[in-house]
Amino acid sequence: MKCQDLQLNLPVYFDDILSSEERATLQSHLDTCPLCRQKLAEIQELRNRLRSVSRRELPANALNSLRALIASRLVSGMAAPTFQLVDDRRKWLDVWLMPYAVGAMTSLIVGFSLLWLVLSAEINPPALGTSGIPRSNSTVLLAKVASDPINLTPLEYANSRSAVGGESPSINPQGALVAWTESLDHVNTIDDEVVVVADVFGNGVAQITEVVEPSSDRNAIPNLEKALESDSSSAAFVPADFDRRSATIRVVLKIQSVNIDTNLY
Repeated sequence: MKCQDLQLNLPVYFDDILSSEERATLQSHLDTCPLCRQKLAEIQELRNRLRSVSRRELPANALNSLRALIASRLVSGMAAPTFQLVDDRRKWLDVWLMPYAVGAMTSLIVGFSLLWLVLSAEINPPALGTSGIPRSNSTVLLAKVASDPINLTPLEYANSRSAVGGESPSINPQGALVAWTESLDHVNTIDDEVVVVADVFGNGVAQITEVVEPSSDRNAIPNLEKALESDSSSAAFVPADFDRRSATIRVVLKIQSVNIDTNLY
């Protein structure tokens, strides 16, 4: 092997970084080449001289000055956080305005849609199955009440029967059902009775699910159904929150028309 091929390995011969193969090759060359041995000896002598040179220590004042200078440069180079708009107006619209505007508009549309669904479900309650509706054990009896100079409001009437309002919904004294029962004495001249099963919803509107005992009058059931399904402004029953009852409850309505001969009294 030629000397020029080993010039890179000679300086690191004493550093123990050569592989076993490279070190064996270099050692075999040194045994036969006095020039490389001389150069290796010079390198070793230079290393020893460098090790013997004392390290010069930096004065304390100079060290403190250097540290202060470095610290001042670091502090001045750290800029305070600031808010800066995008230079291009079009980029500002694309990056900031458009995403927020689209997100806000989408939120408004979703919010109004949910509100509309809730209100529409409250105004027009869906027809529910008979299995999942709680059933009241009491029968609601309707009777024509004599005229009273003091007209009860739906809330006042519900409060007067708060003990049973949770199980038996209160009739709306100003609703279509009471108005229909008051009209019975103008059309019926014989005793009659109607018994139906109905679902009363949260807004006071009711729906007939079964006719237990029909009336002799063919128009009685259709008229009763219209009175029960009247809108919430003249609902047959008071709202559920007045009675503190569940949103939907099943009741048995028994409506009797009785003729009384007042000449006997």
